Amino acid sequence: MVEKDAYRKGIDDSQGSGHRQRLRERFQTSGHRALADYEFLELLLTYSIPRKDTKPLAKELMKEFGSFSAVLDQSQEKLTSIDGLGSRSASLIRLVRSAMHKYLEEQVENRPTISKPEDIASFVRIHIGSNDRECVMLICLNDANKLLHHEIVNEGSIRRTPFYPRDILKPAILHNATGVIIVHNHPSGEAIPSEADHGMTSKLESLAGELDIRLIDHLITTPKQTLSLKTGRLV
Repeated sequence: MVEKDAYRKGIDDSQGSGHRQRLRERFQTSGHRALADYEFLELLLTYSIPRKDTKPLAKELMKEFGSFSAVLDQSQEKLTSIDGLGSRSASLIRLVRSAMHKYLEEQVENRPTISKPEDIASFVRIHIGSNDRECVMLICLNDANKLLHHEIVNEGSIRRTPFYPRDILKPAILHNATGVIIVHNHPSGEAIPSEADHGMTSKLESLAGELDIRLIDHLITTPKQTLSLKTGRLV
């Protein structure tokens, strides 16, 4: 059933079916690179709004949120605030993001080892990079640098989150981790470490060492970039 608030400014499906078919054929032949960002979103929306032109709605979403990835990062409430986008379409958009999350999670879980920041950069960006509040994520590894466990251990405000060493290291002990990676996000969008970030890294490294746990790295992530405090490089 088509959602009641399907985009009202569109054209009838009999007029738009040829355009939709061309979009599908371009995607089937050449993948997402054959489509502009709004066209990719337009094609996605055809699966929840089958009888209306979804191009105006796709362009409105891009205008409102700024980019394709930003559209996927929005909550159900923010998506349905856009005129013409109902709960069914919002759920589809959020389902796509969740599928990406699941895909990257399994890639990390199935890696033989996690030996450098690049191995988990995409995973941490999609996991917490777009959070609108600063939070701390813990990644636990075994002796072979294989993933044992990951979780968000602290969540704070838009500007900062508390770093409580006990909360960070407790899951590592419970999961018998011998190595950990600490990750926190910067909602500002800039992966620039502060003096406090460097100070907490040193403190955690010292405390973890007393428990025979290696602090492998401390990463700062945003939706678009991840910084390794260990190497000083963006990945």
